[in-house]
Amino acid sequence: MATSFVGRGMWPKIWLWICKGWVYIVAVGCLIMNLIVWIIIFIENTKCYTEKMDQYLGNDQRVYDRIDGDPNARYVANTNIPKHLGGPVFAAAFDVAMWMFILIAICADLFWRIPFCRRILESMWTNGLYYSPEQKFIDIEFFFLVASAFLKIFIVVATGSQTYTGLYPKQDQPQLDTPLFCLYATLCLAISIPFTIIALFYILHGMKMKEYKDELAAAEAAAKEKKKKESA
Repeated sequence: MATSFVGRGMWPKIWLWICKGWVYIVAVGCLIMNLIVWIIIFIENTKCYTEKMDQYLGNDQRVYDRIDGDPNARYVANTNIPKHLGGPVFAAAFDVAMWMFILIAICADLFWRIPFCRRILESMWTNGLYYSPEQKFIDIEFFFLVASAFLKIFIVVATGSQTYTGLYPKQDQPQLDTPLFCLYATLCLAISIPFTIIALFYILHGMKMKEYKDELAAAEAAAKEKKKKESA
């Protein structure tokens, strides 16, 4: 087995393993970290709002100003909720929407390996982030990799625009600096984007070449079989 592995195809195979490892561990891991950030923000916003603020969702800025005593503050104290009518509803809806965007980004990175991810993309009408199901890998255009990258850039910008102050685990001695984790999650995703494009490019190129060689071998086998029948 080792002897068959060594040859012209050895280094391309090793490189493809590295690319797949990058996607599985780094690319998807960074997105999962950002998903955790948005879950934390949603929970902390909701908990702080319901415990310390009036639970009426239609309160305007004057009500919040009387509570926190800071009319110049544009957000409800210790939250990412804006001080205007329906602010908690819009903030919560945005948090949930970010969960969906991150899920789409994860599926766009794994569609080539996991058919269920492709079905999720289809269910959300985001077919532009992968190749169409009636196409083969050999027909794939790589433009969707750029579209997926722009989606991740949006996730980075949206996550980075949030405040992480006050996002601490409810522990006597916290083992995790939550605001620092949130910042690292955002920066790690931003840095990983160009490398993920490169990794997916090589992965899909390898799958295209394999599919092309398989089709060529099948065509040659069919031609030989046809010639054999004609000669008989």
